[in-house]
Amino acid sequence: MNPSEQSQPAAAKPVPNPPARPPRRQGKAVNRRGRGEQSATRATSSAASTTGAAASATSGSTQPAGIGARLRYMFDTGLSRGPSVVIGWLGLLTLLVILLAALLMTFLGLVGVNGGARLGFGEAFWQAMLRVVDAGTFAGDSSWPTRMLGLAITFAGIFLAGSLIGLIANSVDQRVDGLRKGRSTVLETNHTLILGWSSRVPVIVSELVLANESLRRGVVVVLANEEKSVMEEELRDHVPDFLTTRLVCRRGHTDLPADLDLVNVSGARSIIVVDENDSTVIKTLLAVRSIDPAFENAHLVVETNSESTETSIRSLFGSRVVTVNSDQIVAELTAQACRQRGLSTVFRELLDFDGDEVYFSRFPEVAGRTFAEAQLAFEDSAIMGRLTQDGVVELNPAPETILHEQDELIGIASDDSTFLCGGFRAAPDVPAVLTLPETAGPTRILVVGWSVLGPRVLAELDEFLSPETVIEIIADPDQVEVEQIEPSISVNNVQIEVAAFRGGPEEVTAYAVRRHFDEVIVLGYRDRISSDDADARTLLTLMAFNQLVDNHELGDVRIVAELLEQRHTPLAVATGADDFIVSVELTSLLIAQLSERQELDLVFRDLFDPDGCVIELRPAIAYGAEALQTFAHVVAAASLQNQTALGYRLGGTGEVVINPPKSTELALGVLDSVLVLRSTTPVLR
Repeated sequence: MNPSEQSQPAAAKPVPNPPARPPRRQGKAVNRRGRGEQSATRATSSAASTTGAAASATSGSTQPAGIGARLRYMFDTGLSRGPSVVIGWLGLLTLLVILLAALLMTFLGLVGVNGGARLGFGEAFWQAMLRVVDAGTFAGDSSWPTRMLGLAITFAGIFLAGSLIGLIANSVDQRVDGLRKGRSTVLETNHTLILGWSSRVPVIVSELVLANESLRRGVVVVLANEEKSVMEEELRDHVPDFLTTRLVCRRGHTDLPADLDLVNVSGARSIIVVDENDSTVIKTLLAVRSIDPAFENAHLVVETNSESTETSIRSLFGSRVVTVNSDQIVAELTAQACRQRGLSTVFRELLDFDGDEVYFSRFPEVAGRTFAEAQLAFEDSAIMGRLTQDGVVELNPAPETILHEQDELIGIASDDSTFLCGGFRAAPDVPAVLTLPETAGPTRILVVGWSVLGPRVLAELDEFLSPETVIEIIADPDQVEVEQIEPSISVNNVQIEVAAFRGGPEEVTAYAVRRHFDEVIVLGYRDRISSDDADARTLLTLMAFNQLVDNHELGDVRIVAELLEQRHTPLAVATGADDFIVSVELTSLLIAQLSERQELDLVFRDLFDPDGCVIELRPAIAYGAEALQTFAHVVAAASLQNQTALGYRLGGTGEVVINPPKSTELALGVLDSVLVLRSTTPVLR
């Protein structure tokens, strides 16, 4: 059938109004089947004027590809599949060259190979292979036909062997580059997995390194959409010595299950999810859930930025997912620091792994004993509560509470290896309880600076302050919308005053001293300027207030400051601030603690809850300071008041000692304080 006959059925089909309506586009399959027909139709219609040219073009378009084109196509396709395919092809081609040369030597009966006689096929194959891999082998050939064949084999060998060596080297380079990019599979198990990247990750890793110090081999794996070399460099700058911990970084998307498989999510013992965006956090949780639906293999610690996201995650993902709202934690700790001098040091000590921290452990020997007896049985640990077999955390239980075999004691110790029961002892004689009158709290608090953290800090303070307290806020209108500050605050007890003031730190302090105040809280302007600029402004403000204190223009005023960057902590110490809260540091410390033990979430939530237990410093004279010979006497005296003694503070130096040994000899005076955990609502002093 010629082309004109093929086109007839299409031409016979009526098409109404062809000029007015463009032809309807056909489907892909129809186009492919009708492509030859359309080509033939166009060739027939043009045959009237250029029949020869059209026929030539038509025949050329249907001519099959030649062998050379097909070989080039196969070569291009092989290259696209990776160097291993090309290496295989070159190896096969090398084998064919050797085989062809061996056949020629054998069937042509060539002599003179290395000056010898005629060779068999096996020896000819061996000699041909030597000439391929070693260019100088054919120098011993004595006859010209053998020399020419040896030269040809050597040239082919130079080309093929050189290409093979180059491809193998390139393949190794690609593999090394792939490893450098962090896309290889992690084979670790029982590791701590960090998903995501933020400024908190270096602090988290440094704390995990300290937590793993007692282990023979700990592993921390980080997966984030960052360059592997950049992550490793930043982590090594922050953590110069990883001790017994091995760091593994991989690059990938935390919300893709395929990338999560690279870091062995199902083999991790705990997973930390951090990101600046809550939507990424939620998608990461869903990706982990697709691999481990019930989160049976590892519990998760998730950082959130909004309370609504935190509430949703807690409600939908179950108890195996622990949430940490960074702003809420900083606000709560700032409020604690404002209550009493030294409390920020206490919480920082409990949150980090360098020093004393909170541990859980079961001790069968305390079964049937009272909580008061258990407190004195641990020489190097301060017992602060228990975790019941029902999963309930009970801090500061009544001294007469009977402990059960399935209870886990909650204690403060320097390491899990020192959390040991040393044997029960008789309670020492302590003086009678001395009731002291409660002192009034601050009547006026000054807040300098403002950010999104401000409303949360005041809400936390409002839970502990009396209705007579006035909080004055001085804010720079160039940094915040001053008129929106008061509507954003929700308090029930305190009174709020807002003042807009432009000027440097020395001008702000001069404006502030127009009225008396008891405390100063300096917040960083984190919303419109960088963290470095905000901390620089905070540090200058601290210096200005400290000068007023040195000049005796303020009296005994407590100054609490918020810093955004941990590296500025030594600078804050030099300014003379009583307490300072480092936003990034505290949240990172808590995340690291929760990754090691999920139940710590219940402990710290109880401590931060105004209706739960509180840690506070009380005058040592309330426990009979002069009669307290050892710290065991302090523990027994506090137990008589339904309190748990955790340490003490020396009034002369301001040093806070947490969890001293029970046998430590003491000489506490009227200026000293006892650090206690108690269940009643605290009173500011």
